Amino acid sequence: MTLAAASSARTSAPKAAERGAIAALLPDFLKPRANGKAPFRVAVILVPGFALMSFASVIEPVRGANRLSGAKHYEWELFAPEGGMVESNSGITVAAAPVSALEQGAFDLVVVCAASHAEQRRFRAVEESLRRLARRNIALAAVSTGSFVLARAGLLTDRRCTVHWDYADSFAEAFPDIALCNDLFVVDGSILTCAGATAALDMMLQLIGAHHGQDLARQISGQFLHGGIRAAADDQRRMLLGMGVTNSVVQKAVSLMEAAIEEPVPLSELTQRTGVSQRQLERLCKRYLGATPAQYYVQLRLERARRMLRQTDMSVAEVAIACGFVSLSHFAKVYRRHYGLSPREDRKAS
Repeated sequence: MTLAAASSARTSAPKAAERGAIAALLPDFLKPRANGKAPFRVAVILVPGFALMSFASVIEPVRGANRLSGAKHYEWELFAPEGGMVESNSGITVAAAPVSALEQGAFDLVVVCAASHAEQRRFRAVEESLRRLARRNIALAAVSTGSFVLARAGLLTDRRCTVHWDYADSFAEAFPDIALCNDLFVVDGSILTCAGATAALDMMLQLIGAHHGQDLARQISGQFLHGGIRAAADDQRRMLLGMGVTNSVVQKAVSLMEAAIEEPVPLSELTQRTGVSQRQLERLCKRYLGATPAQYYVQLRLERARRMLRQTDMSVAEVAIACGFVSLSHFAKVYRRHYGLSPREDRKAS
């Protein structure tokens, strides 16, 4: 699904006669751009702790578009809450102008690039600037935990959005009224949200394809050895499973487990819903996951618990319940056995 198609995904598939009218209703940032038109200007707000991979996935495709087309189709500038040298989550710093200067320029798209800390810290200067830009109908995008920044600015109300799967639980806890989905990236009107990392590359390639045609987007993808450009609605967790687990029964079992963390599904129900015997399911899980279904289920629940401990201010007891542990003492015992620390110790260490 292209960005343009995703923008109108809530409506039924258009007839040929309607396509022109629908194209005219697309947000300006998605409309095709003629050669010779002024460059499409992108502002990137680097939140301290941003991920270099996500940042590069936003900038490198537009740089590639300019190089391969031989035309200056895109320009970009970097901003940060305070300006100066902004440190990424890997310790590498990048120079950026203060976000207070952002509104002095004319930009077509403003991208909030984040990762570590954005799920817990507030960047009020960024939020205020984003609200002013939204009132001017400037397209806004968030990469990885940048969705937290947009949500705190009140810009995701009544919209669909996505966030990196590692932060999905904490996002859902913090913003229970926002429609969170598991797509690689989501376009809802003039707001884009993206899971981050290579998903940002797919998002930008789709944007370039909407502006200057899919041939140019495919050329850029080939230059980066990226392969096929993934669609917006591709599922993050299905991508993860596809990296190492090709068995459909195991994939279904894992999906069922992931969908029922707070109230774990009994093994008998897993076997019934996957259509295999308990013995066969255990054999398949040991082969593809290196663990029995019960062991893997506990691991999933502990991983979620660890994320929530590190990314939210929920109490240990609340986290235990949210992850399907009815006894706090049992939760602490299993957690220590798995991570070598108690839940409270691990929270402090993070």
